[in-house]
Amino acid sequence: MESQQGATADEVVAVTSVSDGHYLVCLSPGFFRGIAAGDVIAYDECNKSAKVVERGGNVAVQVFHVGIPGDIVESLKKNAMQIGGRIDGELESLLVLTFPVGVGFPAIESLLAALPTDGVEWEYGNVFDEQGEPLAWWEDTT
Repeated sequence: MESQQGATADEVVAVTSVSDGHYLVCLSPGFFRGIAAGDVIAYDECNKSAKVVERGGNVAVQVFHVGIPGDIVESLKKNAMQIGGRIDGELESLLVLTFPVGVGFPAIESLLAALPTDGVEWEYGNVFDEQGEPLAWWEDTT
């Protein structure tokens, strides 16, 4: 998979086997696109690709940050949990958040809009396809 800097990297995604070749994603990944916690996937080991078999109803968000104060990151985590989200992963410069789709995109985006514009980039992990088109899976859950 391609990282933001163009280098390739493997990511271990937390899953539980639910049937032959099908896995429940336990935590939203930080780099693997298209899936979120709660999704059931079919994983192709040879191609290192996953196909969503069933959506779990969660929105994954990756927040990349460099040089921002730790209290801002802590505030983001606290505020994410207050609106119903959870923290699924954290590295020195990455925070992975998961929200039930029922929280709503406006609430998620409002939370993220409060972050500094310098040193922070965020993106949805399972909302757009590789061409930037909405996947629209959430329309089936509302």
